Amino acid sequence: MSDLKTTFTSGSKFPAAGDAVSASSKTAGLHPYPDSRSPDADPRIDGAGEPCPAPLMWQEILEKYHSESTPWQFDHGRHRILGRTWGSGPPLYFLNHFAGTAELFALTLWLLKDEFRCVVFDVTATHPKKSSRSTITDFAADLFAVANEQGDSRVSIYGAGFGAAVAMEAALHSPASIEHLFLQHGFAYRRLSYFERALASVCLQSSRNLNDLPQRRRFQAVNHQPWFPPFDSSRFEFLLESTGTIPLRDLAEKAFAAHSYDIRSRLSEISAPALLLRTEGEGRIAAEAQDVLTEKLLNCRTEWMHSAGQHPYLTHPHRVAKLVRMFVATALPQSGGI
Repeated sequence: MSDLKTTFTSGSKFPAAGDAVSASSKTAGLHPYPDSRSPDADPRIDGAGEPCPAPLMWQEILEKYHSESTPWQFDHGRHRILGRTWGSGPPLYFLNHFAGTAELFALTLWLLKDEFRCVVFDVTATHPKKSSRSTITDFAADLFAVANEQGDSRVSIYGAGFGAAVAMEAALHSPASIEHLFLQHGFAYRRLSYFERALASVCLQSSRNLNDLPQRRRFQAVNHQPWFPPFDSSRFEFLLESTGTIPLRDLAEKAFAAHSYDIRSRLSEISAPALLLRTEGEGRIAAEAQDVLTEKLLNCRTEWMHSAGQHPYLTHPHRVAKLVRMFVATALPQSGGI
């Protein structure tokens, strides 16, 4: 996301002409295999260029997500956490984008639930008008609270945008607790402009939801619709409907948490094997943030997903699931626990 205005529409500006979006990677430590752009790499590791799998009927899968997964909720600190657990196997946690919801991961969970016990959750403020604001550390504490409730001492994490920042904070706080990191559009540093801070301050006191913003559909269509399957326009409508109920105050709280976040000098301390997921529609600021991670994370690899935007787990779930499987199969495990 390139600024707070598009954050509140769950969007990011397209790269301007001449904006280079690189997909470099490096190997070190536990990381065993080469960059996806190297001559020795499988050029179709994410499934691009292969025959398309049968399209997923998202309505049927969403119905199964709600009927077959196990719902749960609890309060932790100033947050209420509402989540679901689906599948069996090693735990794989999914952390939401800035303006994302847990159910947006449903298609990817459907593809992975026979191999992983997938855990997703939404976080909302229980005392939104308190003077103190939540930090990324608070959201990481929520993650550990969920892991404790689920009985997990070590987890793999897929974090998108804001969720990627929370995942990295968790990896810094308890390195031995994190098995793998999947960081989509992650960032180690983010600063809001004066206008963005003013906008977030207003939204922090608002009782409205994201769907109440004027012109929201138009902004969403510009930033996201081009990356959705052309044969299924209803999937884009699902994105609008699912995210439309997010309280503006929750988005503002995340924005301020990101504004106070800076772990650039500590990225080399993250030891968990990390897969950085880049997409064609990520935007210039997200691309620059990913470049920082590529440079400073010691045990990372980057994968490039063309024709994908900010929600590849919804628009291209087969490709995301394939990347998760391949990375888990080849990255060496760590010892320890939460």
